[in-house]
Amino acid sequence: MTLRLYIPAVLLMAAAVGAAQPDSVQVTRDFQFTDGVYLAFEDFQANRPSLSWDEVDAQLVTSRQAFMAQAEYIRKKDGSFLPSDSIWGICLKGTPYILLPDTATSKQVMVFAGLRVRGRICYYTYEAEESRTIEMAAYNPLTGRPFRKGAISREETVVRKRMLHFQDGRREVFGKEAFLDWITDDPQLWRTVDELSDKEAEEKLYKCLLIYDDRNPAYVPVKN
Repeated sequence: MTLRLYIPAVLLMAAAVGAAQPDSVQVTRDFQFTDGVYLAFEDFQANRPSLSWDEVDAQLVTSRQAFMAQAEYIRKKDGSFLPSDSIWGICLKGTPYILLPDTATSKQVMVFAGLRVRGRICYYTYEAEESRTIEMAAYNPLTGRPFRKGAISREETVVRKRMLHFQDGRREVFGKEAFLDWITDDPQLWRTVDELSDKEAEEKLYKCLLIYDDRNPAYVPVKN
């Protein structure tokens, strides 16, 4: 199945919506957000960090190429306590990073994943270790027959794909079924995605996300 994007219609739609929102600016795929610390999704949605980097002390390690960041700590300079689990995300050099679940503890660093795509549906990925059970067999070298079988557990590194809805902050696994639930307001694209086979979805779902964001722009308020 061939995916088609009708550029003139998209441009007209974006222009019409943009003209109706003079106090807002469109969030494009590589939109540069305001640097700082975001304590709540609503602050990120408004592109207004809760704290600027001048207001905090932080020990950060970042990889812009991998769209990942780690923080040993982030705390206010005025000495007030800032719980790590109160941080929603951060922004560095225009790229927003979302705090990953189960990393905001006192025993390990906070891990953030950068939003590779910004728009009505944002997209990010990160690596995680998963335990997989594998069946193993021991063979008799003389007969070539297995004489003992068992299951062993191995850790494997997997890439997790996630999406974030810019309108309400929902997070979900990036997959066909969840994506369909999120694009019901675009019937044409919904039908196209619904007809994709599992193999086609693996190859084309990311492109479909970009098409959806082009057709259904998101906006942030213009700073005064």
